[in-house]
Amino acid sequence: MAMNKKRIAAVSVTMLAMVSALTGTYAYFTDKKSLEIMARTSNLYIELDDTNFKEEQVADMLPGDSRELSYTVLNDGKADAYVFSEITLISSVPMDDTVEWFIQDAEGSLKEEDRQVDPSAEGTDYVDDVTIDELMNSKIKFVSLTDNRTKAKFIVNNGVLSTGETSTVDLLLTLGLNAGNRFMHTTCEVVADVYGIQSKNTDGELTWEFIKDTAYANKMQEYN
Repeated sequence: MAMNKKRIAAVSVTMLAMVSALTGTYAYFTDKKSLEIMARTSNLYIELDDTNFKEEQVADMLPGDSRELSYTVLNDGKADAYVFSEITLISSVPMDDTVEWFIQDAEGSLKEEDRQVDPSAEGTDYVDDVTIDELMNSKIKFVSLTDNRTKAKFIVNNGVLSTGETSTVDLLLTLGLNAGNRFMHTTCEVVADVYGIQSKNTDGELTWEFIKDTAYANKMQEYN
């Protein structure tokens, strides 16, 4: 029994020594404060109203006809954006060097030379890769005639939209007077792809193909 008491006393002395040692080691005034914030990204999101973009508006066209089409773009995100539309006209018959199907602005100001394939372009396809700066200086630009000369592409400058701002795009689908009898009983599909890209911190030398490729890559990331 006396032996157990000695063991307990020894353990107690050891514990006291450890506490004293710890107390002595950390016997300093100290202080600690922290700051923490969470960085959040903005977003870019556009919506379309296609109320006045219907097939019945472009039925039974004749050479020289121009039909009105319009759509409204809403910047529903939190970042200001350059907005451009790529209008693709897909003719059921091949087109000539001066494309018979074309898109104009509401004033019908597109000249014949504005819808001509570049004579210096090699082969049957014409592609003009323009920059943001060049696009912002024109309302509509003819950029390509591809896929066996049945697919003509035009870029429409929709302007810079601030967050919450809308813009109505008024266009004329036109069948040129140079459309001969081979265009009778044919069709032209009209596809409008609208792209938004942040206007802040964006280099004006970015090309149109870069914008499209970036938009495509970002969409693929959303699905993965």
